[in-house]
Amino acid sequence: MPDAWTPTLLAVVGVCVFLYGFSKTAMPVAGVLAGPLLAAALGPTVATGFMVPLLILGDLFALARYRQHADWSLIRRIIPGVLLGFLLTGLLFVALSLSALSRVIGVLILVSVALEVWRRRHPVEPPEHPHPATALFFGSLAGMTTMAANAGGTAMTLYLINMRVSMLAFMGTSAWFFFVLNVLKVPIVGSLGFITTESLLAGLWFAPLIAIGAFVGIWAFRRMDERLFTGVALTLSALASIWLIVHG
Repeated sequence: MPDAWTPTLLAVVGVCVFLYGFSKTAMPVAGVLAGPLLAAALGPTVATGFMVPLLILGDLFALARYRQHADWSLIRRIIPGVLLGFLLTGLLFVALSLSALSRVIGVLILVSVALEVWRRRHPVEPPEHPHPATALFFGSLAGMTTMAANAGGTAMTLYLINMRVSMLAFMGTSAWFFFVLNVLKVPIVGSLGFITTESLLAGLWFAPLIAIGAFVGIWAFRRMDERLFTGVALTLSALASIWLIVHG
């Protein structure tokens, strides 16, 4: 953790924590905007150890509101791809730098956004049973983005938009998916020494901002229609991909 919490650092970290809370109950991809900013403010490893417990707290708010709306069949379909994404990321780390891998992921996300926009402008009747390759691709992308760029919300957003789920099913499915994913991260991040007593104590000071963000997210979600929800989600996904491409 930083030696001194300057007013600027407090403000930047506070905004990021608020955005993570907001993303949990309004739009998962919104949290992607906070990831690079928090990593720049605290450093990538410190930011990871600091945020994982807070993300789980945000997940609990999301589950309290949306847990009953989850589509578990969609989660089951994407899990093999997520595991494959973890494996691919580990292998690619051998050949590519983190910056290069992040740029590759950014290109894949941007292409996925472009294809989804094209599909919506040339609508066809979606198949009753989506092709297994669709879940495998977005699952792999989610696994890779989570491991390499802390941006798994973007891939999950594109997957659920592609599956044409309702807004409530979108939020319920995302809530369970990221809760399980973040809980699974704890032993990994902990074993690497990223979660410390100091990071946990700092997290306690910022925890109220997760709660505030979550309640603001619930308020905002109630006022969104499906067209606005999808449009904002695709726009934020595109911005996140461009950030990855430019900054790595």
